Amino acid sequence: MTLEVKMWGRIGKLAAPVILAMLTQTAINIMDTVMVGWLEPSYSIAGQSALGYSLPLLWSVGGFLSALSVGTLAITARRFGEGKFEKSGQTLTNSVTIAVISGIVFSIGSYLAVPYVFPLLNDNESVLAFGIPYAQLRLLGVLSMVATISFKSFFDGIGKTHVHMVIAIIMNAANIILNYLLIFGIGPFPRLYVAGAGLASLIATYIGLAIMILWALSPKYIKKFKYFSRSKLSKKVAWAIVRISFPSGLATVFAMLGFLMFLKIVGYLDTMAVEETLSATAAYGGPFAKSFASLQHQLFDSHDFFGRIYVSDLAFMSIEARPPIFASGAKVIMDLLSITFMSAIAFGTATATLVSQSMGKGDPELAEKYGWESAKLGGLLFGLIGLLTFIWPEVALGLLSRDQAVITAAIPSIRVLASIEWAIGIGLILTQALFGAGNSKFVMYVEGTLHVVCLVPLAYILGIRLELGPVGVWSSAVIYIILLASIMGWKFRGGSWKTIKV
Repeated sequence: MTLEVKMWGRIGKLAAPVILAMLTQTAINIMDTVMVGWLEPSYSIAGQSALGYSLPLLWSVGGFLSALSVGTLAITARRFGEGKFEKSGQTLTNSVTIAVISGIVFSIGSYLAVPYVFPLLNDNESVLAFGIPYAQLRLLGVLSMVATISFKSFFDGIGKTHVHMVIAIIMNAANIILNYLLIFGIGPFPRLYVAGAGLASLIATYIGLAIMILWALSPKYIKKFKYFSRSKLSKKVAWAIVRISFPSGLATVFAMLGFLMFLKIVGYLDTMAVEETLSATAAYGGPFAKSFASLQHQLFDSHDFFGRIYVSDLAFMSIEARPPIFASGAKVIMDLLSITFMSAIAFGTATATLVSQSMGKGDPELAEKYGWESAKLGGLLFGLIGLLTFIWPEVALGLLSRDQAVITAAIPSIRVLASIEWAIGIGLILTQALFGAGNSKFVMYVEGTLHVVCLVPLAYILGIRLELGPVGVWSSAVIYIILLASIMGWKFRGGSWKTIKV
């Protein structure tokens, strides 16, 4: 058996539970999309669009704090590779402490901020009505999200990647059941529609955290790693975790803010579609269009119900009430791609563990080999997934949406993205490998730069200015992904990360 085959086996053994766990975790968000899509169109289209804006908000906050996992995994795996098991346990103690304190503060703060932030992203009344309560409920789960990630990164760092897999499966099962009960109001449960999906996800995340804590309290782990002791609290260790994690957190914020701006541009396509329809309708076009629209809004919002019926132009209001098809399609596309994203990050997590453990054993060359072999394996796997999606996009999109208008609008864009799924895999795997080596600052600089000078500006130029529509907007993501994979490959090949001390 060749060394490469052995390494693929080791990578696969560590990655498989992480992939299943992260896909299960992703399924929580996907099941929200699917079940909201089962509601009648007056709820489903705007509801799915609302979810599309809510999740980047969640990850802007939760993802920033969850970057704690980067420092936790890197230090845990490095100390484990050095044979310093109690030092690995000390890392968990300090990581969980940071997670709980920051999680409480950010959960409350972000909950209060949502009503002011959400309208900046989309002004569709239906999207706001569904999105604000859903986002608030999800953001109350930041504490459980970050604390769970802290435990997960410790177990991943010592090679016990199956722990989070089991817990994620239980969480997702709970989420599906609660979604069904709370979205549709089964039995004694209230019919909460989109908000029900948010509440179900919130409860499921705290169920997962409770199980994770019980798992960590197992005597075999307590005896070996000796964590959960006040004597293990250390400013030096806590700072080391924050120092490595903070750049990753900023990189996540850059990424999510970039995607939020990206979605805002997609939402503008829906606005343009309404304006084009009105302009093409002789009765609503011409120089008085804006003043006429303002008058209609005033009449329709009037408290005089009968006067509103007879005076306002319901045909005009019907055109303006066009569902946000492009934004809903973007959410479906993002959910499909999240399968690749999370699987690639799972491969990267396994790679980060192997890279960091190899560095702890004083073998940087082995660490580099693990990085390249994982990238090669991921490129092949995700390239195959992309090929299947390219050939049968209707099947893939139909898994998440029943609305034919949404599916039809999303097909050209998903094909564009499917063609470069291999690059998504390679880019994210090498990104995680650099995290495992402690080179998080470089990743932060690259992510920030690419979002500011590439993803958002190109989405606007190609989609809006050049009038290429959704395909133009998503083409900017293709360019971003190719650049990310190329830059991370260049940096990893350079080898400067081999000298970083953790």
